[in-house]
Amino acid sequence: MQEKNSEAERRRHRRFEALSGAFAVNSKFGQLVDISKGGLSFRYIERRGWPKEMFEQGVIFGDDDFSMDNIPIKTINDYVVANGLSSYSTTIRRCGIEFGELSSKQQIDLEYFIWSHTGDDFNEGNI
Repeated sequence: MQEKNSEAERRRHRRFEALSGAFAVNSKFGQLVDISKGGLSFRYIERRGWPKEMFEQGVIFGDDDFSMDNIPIKTINDYVVANGLSSYSTTIRRCGIEFGELSSKQQIDLEYFIWSHTGDDFNEGNI
């Protein structure tokens, strides 16, 4: 029997671990975990009153005032990664986002963002 392919093997683009100070926003706001030319994931603290539905456009930004907005996105998954012991405790979730069709400028900006906001050795041939 053949084993199921891992998530990393199914991805078309290499994921880069994000440095602290990089954030993502759809209908939630959270710290970027990783990013690729095809999408990203971020962690956020679940808050009462936040909308359940996700937006169709997102924003990513770093601590150097660089940001990208109006990014076409689709939420792939959103799940609990840490849950407190009581009803008053913090729940941390992880959200996976796939990018839609990006303009040429957005593609260039995304490559710059990956280069400037990840801890991996970046080179254009590897993204």
